[in-house]
Amino acid sequence: MALQVLGLDDEAELSDGNPVSMKGAYLSFLCLRHLRIRSLQRTCLGIMNYFRSVERTLTINTSGLTLVSGKLVPTMEDSSWVNVTQGGLGTSQGLGAHHYVHGTSAEHKVHSVQFMEFSEVEYEDYYYSTEDGSIHTRDQQGVHIMYDEALRDLEELEAELLLVASHYIEKEKGLKEGSKSKSGQDWRWTHAGVDRFAVLYDIWTWEAALLENKRQLLDSYFEAYQHTLDPEERFALAQAMTDIMHRRPKFDLGHPYFIKAYQDECTCLRLHLQLIKGFLNHQMERQREYLQRLWRDDHPDDRKKFGLPLNIICKQLISINNSCPDLKNIYLLEFHPSLGLAGLVPKALEHLFSEACHTCRPTSPSGLASLERHILQLALNLWLAPTKPENWYSEQLQKDLFSARVMGDPFLVEETGLLALTSATDEGQKQGQHPHMLLLETFSKLLELLTLHHRLIAMSLESAHLARHYKELAEEMGFEEFHLYLRPVHFEFASPRDKVDQPPPAFITSLLEHSGQLDR
Repeated sequence: MALQVLGLDDEAELSDGNPVSMKGAYLSFLCLRHLRIRSLQRTCLGIMNYFRSVERTLTINTSGLTLVSGKLVPTMEDSSWVNVTQGGLGTSQGLGAHHYVHGTSAEHKVHSVQFMEFSEVEYEDYYYSTEDGSIHTRDQQGVHIMYDEALRDLEELEAELLLVASHYIEKEKGLKEGSKSKSGQDWRWTHAGVDRFAVLYDIWTWEAALLENKRQLLDSYFEAYQHTLDPEERFALAQAMTDIMHRRPKFDLGHPYFIKAYQDECTCLRLHLQLIKGFLNHQMERQREYLQRLWRDDHPDDRKKFGLPLNIICKQLISINNSCPDLKNIYLLEFHPSLGLAGLVPKALEHLFSEACHTCRPTSPSGLASLERHILQLALNLWLAPTKPENWYSEQLQKDLFSARVMGDPFLVEETGLLALTSATDEGQKQGQHPHMLLLETFSKLLELLTLHHRLIAMSLESAHLARHYKELAEEMGFEEFHLYLRPVHFEFASPRDKVDQPPPAFITSLLEHSGQLDR
């Protein structure tokens, strides 16, 4: 009988006129779609459970808890987080996330007590695996972990999606009720309704796609976080990951359907992923080249190893990223602390977005999403086709200033310092100076030379960027680029040109005998 109801019994007689049996295929379709929705919900639950596990890791790494008067209080927040008033990159209020719903923002806080119940708990990293399209969280013994907060997140997400779907269902019903057929009859009296299961299927499909894009972007930042050692850089990356986990699409209630909001958000996440993935791969390549240049000798002198970054032991390649196989695999004992600079990318994008909003002034959530997508596309194009500011200078200046063969090689810098110290010692012995003072002065001069070299390179690159922007703006305004090379000179110090018709101007100070009597 069950096969007949579902329309799966080929031998059943459907000529009896039973409507239940005649609509068995349609009921099978509804049942399969319901199972598909349940599968999408399970996928979303796995990703949100993974997000909670990452939040737990970030919280424990950033702050600690202790039991005081029967209550858990943070113990490391004030000491490990750098206060803004002290010039650091941290914040005194902990990690926060902007949760965008209907174009408005609500501040959320990640509390430490959500992830730890006892102060003497031993923290261990969890493992993650992907099976049948769902990500699973496991502990050290291989036991599956499911957080209560993840279940509550799923309930809140389901309630939110039902509200969004109900709005668009009512909007679609309003459109149909307000229209009439060709015969002049009102559609409200017909039995044609909205396929609610189709709407639920669409919204859960796009929600799963959104969470998957967020997970891939989160994994890229999480990989950089695992390489980072500086506490300020780790905090910046933790804040960036928290913002990604709590990011929501910007629903425009004026649009006929919600798919456009999900498409824009997924596009922004994919563009951001391409940008940060290219940055991480490029930084890894540069770091490996630098280490190979430093350790070009297999067994350097032991006294020359002090202060150098650790050499890469090329034994076994591993991948610590679960969802982005395009990222470079690393060796087992390979670390790149410079990947912590990836935390500056979200801040730069946020600054560009705020400036663009101030200039363009979008009036709708879809306009905000379109503007953000345009900014990310421009940033990605600039990264894929970078302009080298050093090419604006002459070849000789490029060799003298931008070349890293001397200042980028610590062994050559060491030899230069030793030669300078030897020369200064010979002269100091003649003058009776103490050798320790000569050593300190030589080291100070060498350190100052390296600092000035770095600042000169930074100033030259900034000057090249400013010159390029000036030429673009001057061309738009109708000026020629020779204005770029003009320098302001005080009128009193300007030298007159030769062979001019009129005599040079006379200053009032030259006509007075005593310039001090002039009322200035």
